[in-house]
Amino acid sequence: MFVAKIIKKVCTFPQKFYLCRENEIHVMTDSILTSSLSNTWQGLITCQQIDQSLTADCTQMKSFVNSHMYCLVERGWVSVQFGKYEVKISASEFMIFPPHIPPFVLSTSDDFRAIYLAVSSNFILDCPSARYVSHTSTYSLLHESSPCIALSQKDQETISNTMKMFMQRISSPTPYTTDALQSLYGLFLSDLMAIFDTAPVHSIENQSGFKLFVEFNRLLLADFCEHHEVSYYAQRMGISSRYLSMIVKQVSHTTVAAYINQHLMLEACWLLKTSEHNIQEISDLLHFADQASFSKFFKRQKGLSPLQYRKMEHSSKMRAK
Repeated sequence: MFVAKIIKKVCTFPQKFYLCRENEIHVMTDSILTSSLSNTWQGLITCQQIDQSLTADCTQMKSFVNSHMYCLVERGWVSVQFGKYEVKISASEFMIFPPHIPPFVLSTSDDFRAIYLAVSSNFILDCPSARYVSHTSTYSLLHESSPCIALSQKDQETISNTMKMFMQRISSPTPYTTDALQSLYGLFLSDLMAIFDTAPVHSIENQSGFKLFVEFNRLLLADFCEHHEVSYYAQRMGISSRYLSMIVKQVSHTTVAAYINQHLMLEACWLLKTSEHNIQEISDLLHFADQASFSKFFKRQKGLSPLQYRKMEHSSKMRAK
């Protein structure tokens, strides 16, 4: 069951903004929260329990640039500013904060307690279930005025148990922690997809825009390897490239090109890590003009050449053994 909880509409963001280095999880809060960040794995993923004492003296919850954040309220409530709305998340409710839209804490109940998970985009690139990320993270954007998900007792226990397993794995690292966390994240995303599949769709700010966005995602999942051009998806949908770009930007706060590039990078990283294909063959599978074009694209997105990335992943596996 999905429940809308709008408190009041807020016209502007708070004047307080924070920056961090791209692709790293970095706390952007007052010192009381900065000092509490302990359960973090290699600057890529963090999972912790928070309560009223950690949010009382600051205006922003644990917020991250270029990261996906998930919050499950176990007890009490928290009021956060999300985009132009002030939203109340109560006990047994769950909310997803997509990248580049940090939640600002406005107030909490005295008995507030929650679990939050934040995952950087670099960590997601290496996860086999990363294809689900865009589907789960856009729910809050599609339901901007009613983004809270009211979980059944069974679903709450499932999500809570998985988030606590994140905390346990991060706090007790082994040579295989990265693999364990990637598997856990895949399980976590699969559970979210199952929850979304049984939920009614409602309270969407722009029904026609939402339908177009869903159609774009469906086409993208099927055709991104072969077709990298915005014009292809617009033509398949019977709309102009400009209109498609506008809809995707309104719904997701990112561009069509960024979505296409994200899917290409997820597939490229997975092939480089798990397949025996050489760089030329991977370039062909992803329909780049040539190996040089693929290598240039990959390095621009990842900061490493495909060969450097493959050697780095191979070295990590050898060290783990």
